[in-house]
Amino acid sequence: MSKRYKIHSKVYERYENFMHIIEDLDTHEAIIIDPAWDEEYFTDEIERLGVKPVAIWLTHGHHDHVSAVQMLRDFYPMPVYASEVEIDFINSYPKGDLPPAFRELPDDVIPLADNDTLSFAGEKVRIIHTPGHSPGSICYLFSDDIITGDTLFVDGAGRADLTGSDPEALFQSLNRLVDEVSHHVEIHTGHAYGPSATATLKDQIESNPFLQRIDDQEEFIRYRMSR
Repeated sequence: MSKRYKIHSKVYERYENFMHIIEDLDTHEAIIIDPAWDEEYFTDEIERLGVKPVAIWLTHGHHDHVSAVQMLRDFYPMPVYASEVEIDFINSYPKGDLPPAFRELPDDVIPLADNDTLSFAGEKVRIIHTPGHSPGSICYLFSDDIITGDTLFVDGAGRADLTGSDPEALFQSLNRLVDEVSHHVEIHTGHAYGPSATATLKDQIESNPFLQRIDDQEEFIRYRMSR
């Protein structure tokens, strides 16, 4: 059966962020992933595609993934979803005193727990909690695609040297993805750091230096923290 959704991806070149807009091909409703930096970059693409934004899904709370959330909502009122762990971590700090990498989330953000599902375009999209790059990093698993944020890149993996990062948790999260996600699934990442825009998980298991080290936690952490 053919997919009822399409992932439109474009690079915001100044910071190498991927801009993902996921379109329901029947209704032309759209999910916006991690809007940051320049809301006009998103609004222009939304108009070009002729889609109707209905929700924002966040992979984590770093400023380079959330800085345009409220500005975009000023144009298109819609709910925002994020990990309950990330929300709690951010809310544990006084307002105005967040770690440098993070940005405050809207007061009405909707919390997501591990293994929750969201419905879109005939899909039951599974939430996978993948801490490591940040405490509440999550991936969004469709039947044939996965939005990995900054947990997994093409031939790379997220940093683990920031406030709230944990290289051991990142090791465990990548192992979980390899164990639980079908290897035919195509990954869609948070940044254009790799040699290609996307790749299958199978290809990454064969070529990604971080996934090649997921059998040895000590070696994985040494390799991650040396870069």
